[in-house]
Amino acid sequence: MKINELLNKYFDGETSCEEERELRRFFAEEEVPEEVQVYRPLFACLDQEAQKFRLEQSETEKKKSAPVQSYSLKRRRWLYFLGGAAASIALFIGSMQLFPVPNASENYVIINGKRYTDEALIKEKAMEALQNVHFTDEEINDLLFQF
Repeated sequence: MKINELLNKYFDGETSCEEERELRRFFAEEEVPEEVQVYRPLFACLDQEAQKFRLEQSETEKKKSAPVQSYSLKRRRWLYFLGGAAASIALFIGSMQLFPVPNASENYVIINGKRYTDEALIKEKAMEALQNVHFTDEEINDLLFQF
């Protein structure tokens, strides 16, 4: 009998997938010979597991082939964009508060590490500095005619 040969091959681990399907189909039939009736629950259980596996595979394939909800994806991208823009603006405003840009049109002079903007005071300090400068003729010659 062919079924006995298939059973021997099955228990030796030498059956192919097609032969195992044939065994499951055989034991799923109504009329199974009495001598192999003992194996019927085993192959019924294997058949149920195979059906579950096929069902899970088909569900997985459906999920993979199902189109992604574009509304959700577009909304998420839009929110990421808005969040990034808001964060950039907040960083820019915060940096302006921490590191204010000095007014470029304002003139100033730094003398001895202090900042002066008063023109009259600056002229006075400059005249003081010029009056304190003393060069000898030799120092002027050295500066002008240095070779």
